[in-house]
Amino acid sequence: MRFHTLRVHGMPDVSPVIREQEGIRLRAAYRRIKLRKRITQADLAIACGWQSASTFNRLLSGKITLTGEVLTKLCSLLEVLPSDISPRLAESVDAIAEHLVARLLPVSYVNSVTRGSWGEPFLTTQRIIHFTSDSNAFALAFEAAAAPAGLEGWVLVVEPAGKPMPGDFVVLRHGAGKYSYGRIGQSQPDGACPVEVVGRGVILARPKQCMLVATLVRQRALQESRACAENLHH
Repeated sequence: MRFHTLRVHGMPDVSPVIREQEGIRLRAAYRRIKLRKRITQADLAIACGWQSASTFNRLLSGKITLTGEVLTKLCSLLEVLPSDISPRLAESVDAIAEHLVARLLPVSYVNSVTRGSWGEPFLTTQRIIHFTSDSNAFALAFEAAAAPAGLEGWVLVVEPAGKPMPGDFVVLRHGAGKYSYGRIGQSQPDGACPVEVVGRGVILARPKQCMLVATLVRQRALQESRACAENLHH
């Protein structure tokens, strides 16, 4: 499931009336969840990989079209069914979900970041439940003082089998035991991909060095492995 940089379409083949209706349903779902949880448009933007909350506002106003991958993530965050928001997309979203498996992902921990890079993280006893088709998926948490800008309080869910596209966030392996978090750019003629790393700048890398960041989840979602396993089977 790809949604850390969820793509939205500005000029799609969808009626403005439908876009407006879906925006109204999204707004209602957002208002309902705010009555029960402390969640903001900024939280949604971070989880979806958007640069600002303005993208969500444009969805609410029907200025841009909702896509299946965006709907999948928003439904998870807003705790609604796809059909509650977009009947036209519900079937395709359900089809995507059929290929996903609920997995207990191992959680690794980074306690120090220097100039945008960190060494081998250490494995914790915590786990997180995530729906994915990638059997090698894992989660990455940061010490509060070491978290890259924008990741404070968030956990990265990384899917190494994913294929990052320009604009996606990735965990870059750019040396022996050396990693960074950044946004991947358009590949160059020689196949190299620029990755913009906060606190370091652009690093040229090969696609195989870039592991897709599938989503972000709040650190409070982390559980000890035994409790997490019990929840998975209930």
